Amino acid sequence: MRVKVESTGGFTGRETVVASYDTADLPAGDAGRIREAVHALAAAQARGEAGEIGADLPAYRITVSGEDGGGESRVYEVRGDPTAGRASPLGTLLEGPDWA
Repeated sequence: MRVKVESTGGFTGRETVVASYDTADLPAGDAGRIREAVHALAAAQARGEAGEIGADLPAYRITVSGEDGGGESRVYEVRGDPTAGRASPLGTLLEGPDWA
């Protein structure tokens, strides 16, 4: 599974890639955490959770491709504070594979 996280919000509205990695290149434990975070995002989207609201909030576009061997990409839009912590799916994806 390939994951690309782009910062898209805030006052400037610029799009910047802040994380990009492939779970096939990660140790099993790190890859599992990434998969869990992506599944949590999918579940939140299915429940219709809107996230935080505000024009000045950072926003992230998370593009996931190659999930479960498929060729289709899925895109998740997430708004909120990136310092929410590692326990959040967004926090996990922003920290990426470099866990201590």
